[in-house]
Amino acid sequence: MATSKIQRTGFEDRLSRIKKGGDNTMGEVHIGPRDEVRAGQKRKPGTTVRLKKKKQSKKEIGRASGVSLLILAFLFGALSMFVGQAASYHLFAETGLIQLDLSATPAAPYVPVAHIVIGGFFAVLFAWTFQLMGVVRLAAIAAGLFVMVQYQPVLIKSVPGVYAAFFSDEFVESQLGKA
Repeated sequence: MATSKIQRTGFEDRLSRIKKGGDNTMGEVHIGPRDEVRAGQKRKPGTTVRLKKKKQSKKEIGRASGVSLLILAFLFGALSMFVGQAASYHLFAETGLIQLDLSATPAAPYVPVAHIVIGGFFAVLFAWTFQLMGVVRLAAIAAGLFVMVQYQPVLIKSVPGVYAAFFSDEFVESQLGKA
């Protein structure tokens, strides 16, 4: 009986302090902007705690440094052209999957540029997938495509093992014989 009376008086004491807004009370927590107060009117001190809202960052996901994305776009362009060259070799070579008699085929004028079409397709696919559709980034992808076409003989001379693994030994020997 004595403990219940002590608890009751403690509870009543706490209620009276909460009503007064005194110390050692837990009041309300409001999140958001403050209520508007008329000018000249003072607010009674209470137990209300105001938490300021954190400002939202307007940075979009995937929008990193422009230079790093340009380098990435250039590498995607070069990789796309390498894949296009390998695919056109394996599709349209004498020992490839599609063996064409180029003298009788109406597609004969287009076979020499098949690697550009396939590489361009993969470049657009990379650009769309990784959201590199800005003008400067597309120019970096196109530069990667161009560099891979122009410097293929130099790359074959510097790393013939890589080209032999992706193409064939005969292809590497024929390219080294041309240069």
